[in-house]
Amino acid sequence: MLHRRSLTVTSTIAASALVLTACGESAEAEDQPTAIDFYYPIAVGGPLESVIDGYIDQFNEEHDEYEVTPVYSGDYEQTRASVQSAAQAGNSPGLTVLGANELLSVEEAGIITPIGDIVDDQEWFDSFYEPFMGDSTLPDGTVASIPFQRSTVVMYWNKELFEAADLDPETPPETWDEMVEFGEETQQADADWGVQIPSTSWGVWMLEAMTIQNGSMLWDPDTGTDVAFDDPATVEALQNWADLQEEGLEPSGTVDWGTLPTEFSNGGTAMIWTTTGQLTNISENAEFDFGVAPLPAQEQAGSPTGGGNLYVMEGITDEQQEAAVELARFLSSPEIQSDWGVESGYVAPLDEAWEAEPLASYAEDFPAAAAAREQLEVAEPEFGVYRRQEVFDVMANSIETVMGGGDVESELEQAQEQADDILSEYR
Repeated sequence: MLHRRSLTVTSTIAASALVLTACGESAEAEDQPTAIDFYYPIAVGGPLESVIDGYIDQFNEEHDEYEVTPVYSGDYEQTRASVQSAAQAGNSPGLTVLGANELLSVEEAGIITPIGDIVDDQEWFDSFYEPFMGDSTLPDGTVASIPFQRSTVVMYWNKELFEAADLDPETPPETWDEMVEFGEETQQADADWGVQIPSTSWGVWMLEAMTIQNGSMLWDPDTGTDVAFDDPATVEALQNWADLQEEGLEPSGTVDWGTLPTEFSNGGTAMIWTTTGQLTNISENAEFDFGVAPLPAQEQAGSPTGGGNLYVMEGITDEQQEAAVELARFLSSPEIQSDWGVESGYVAPLDEAWEAEPLASYAEDFPAAAAAREQLEVAEPEFGVYRRQEVFDVMANSIETVMGGGDVESELEQAQEQADDILSEYR
């Protein structure tokens, strides 16, 4: 009996010790901050990695309850691949920046949780410019992501080359015909090339701008299931672009997206089209006066929006979702967006950011910074159909073929057939 009682007491003490240990571990766990990773791409030039990391350091200092680890993950395509790999491995980041044009594709893939399903904050959602919310919202009206590094396509022009051609250096072309005329005059004076429009990587984005200017759209934003690759407006737009080579205004073959800003900064090209996100990069490297303006019109003015949004990922805990939402609020705040607009050249996506420092003073001293914001009045959502990358690649290949001498109409007919095959399951 004594032996059994001794065992019972010993067992009771051991059990109590386990309970106390478990309680201690639980209390210690509750004291630990909620940890998430933040994946982000950099698609423009400049030392922006350190800027983003600095924002995350600031967030961590202001929020003891969270611990965010920033992960630079390459360009947009590399970031999506990294996010998908991490999700499949059960190690999803809490928040990531992905292309706004990826909305339908990533939602269908089930790798994001629409932020409107987590928080109901219409005042926050309504604070952003409507054109940027157009590709942040699902067809059923659910806000799925938050604008972060947004852009439009703009024109940069070399004022010194304009002056050498006896053109008003403060007056950019307002129409496509004027752009061609000004390009010819600058080449007759001192320019190597009158105009260059990049046809690799984001060439589809450039063509989308031209199609909008012809009064049409490359896709149907209301459904995400239809494209207009062989539409007469698209055919005319691509033919006009190809004619720039025929007329000797831009080099034969493709114009590289990645190197064009550097080439412009070197001073040989009178005009280029690229993202407003290159503004800081060009301003830091060009040793001449340049201007930035909305794109020249064809039938009408217009540009697609572009850039990246903040997405909360699927497969994370409620606590991590909360941390991700708070980080999204921080990164999209007027204070951070005001600074990010100056550091990067992206368009701050809400009015309050333009009224805050340093962006308010920057835009006053350098009015070119506001060109993309002004263009929002005629902006349309960036190409973002289901299975976007596959359909995008179809058109990208057609553009490169045309720039290599292919026939515009036949190429676009083939592109339409291929895109219809890809999208047929969604109709």
